[in-house]
Amino acid sequence: MKKYLLLPVLLAFSLLASAEDAEPDLRIDTPAAKEIRASLKARFAQIKPLLENGTLGLTAEGKLAVRDPASTPLAERQNISKLIAGDANDKAALFREIARANNHPEWEQRIADIVHERMSKRIPAGWWVRDAAGKWQQKQESAKP
Repeated sequence: MKKYLLLPVLLAFSLLASAEDAEPDLRIDTPAAKEIRASLKARFAQIKPLLENGTLGLTAEGKLAVRDPASTPLAERQNISKLIAGDANDKAALFREIARANNHPEWEQRIADIVHERMSKRIPAGWWVRDAAGKWQQKQESAKP
């Protein structure tokens, strides 16, 4: 009889383990996700030139940052700050929406980590990246086999 009482407990642990091992579906296409992606895409048209000219770079966490605030003209700083804040807010909202649509709101940070890892592999040569120690480096062309 004790064997059968243990069965529901083992089943519950099994389900919990499989939920932790599952991969989130990043291709969520809810109306909210579509709206957030459209906002990110529209803003990126303004951000891309700033990444290309080195005004902005990407942190180790995948966030935008001003590389050298002192060299950024004062008149542009407010606009750049709004672009950075809008990008960060939209990405956080997108990760939250993807986690919600996967029925795992606790996956929000995990989804952010996966996306940032994938993005870091696709950063174009010439863009600046700040490592975890705070050092900026310009991404070089990757060696071709």
